[in-house]
Amino acid sequence: MVGIRKLIDGTVKTTVMIMIGICTVGMGGLGEEELKKIPEPSDNFSATLIDQRDVSSSITVFSLEGQTFLSGKRGGATVSIPFENIKEIDFYARGRDIFAMVTMKEESQVELEMEKDRVFYGQLSYGLLSIKAEYVKKITIHGLAKQER
Repeated sequence: MVGIRKLIDGTVKTTVMIMIGICTVGMGGLGEEELKKIPEPSDNFSATLIDQRDVSSSITVFSLEGQTFLSGKRGGATVSIPFENIKEIDFYARGRDIFAMVTMKEESQVELEMEKDRVFYGQLSYGLLSIKAEYVKKITIHGLAKQER
């Protein structure tokens, strides 16, 4: 009886240790991924991006996944607006969806439904930036950057 009890205790302890090991190894991927490179768009736009926590970042080499236009849904159509036509973009949630109110340089506005996983990229004076559309509050596009990369 004592031998069986030791065997069961040993098996339980081993099982618990294996479970703890599996859980802690799996936690290694919980942090942010390191950003070593950003896509290089055809034009070097500068912008100011404000995230949902009201943190403002001045960026150059600004793009939406390497492209220099904003695209999204307007009704059943897909619409693409070149950055050179955009003054600012305000993002907001409606239910589970993300919308962008795009103010054009001539002051007209267009509302687009965005995919929340789309990623904006840019170069900061001190590093690189990437942020999903769902975490962006506002983007002001200043135009082409004066300096080349």
